[in-house]
Amino acid sequence: MSREKKDAKNFGCKFDREIFEKLEEFCELSGQSKTMVVERAVEKYLEENLEKMRAFRKEL
Repeated sequence: MSREKKDAKNFGCKFDREIFEKLEEFCELSGQSKTMVVERAVEKYLEENLEKMRAFRKEL
């Protein structure tokens, strides 16, 4: 049985080689896909910083 398709957009970017190698190792050890790990990391970063950035921009 296949997974339900999610509403998604493609996003391509270049990683520093060391960061990419760490990502590959983490994915191998955790059994998670690179997409899943990167999505979770970006989401966490945005949750921690988006409101701060919005508040900063209002001050300008």
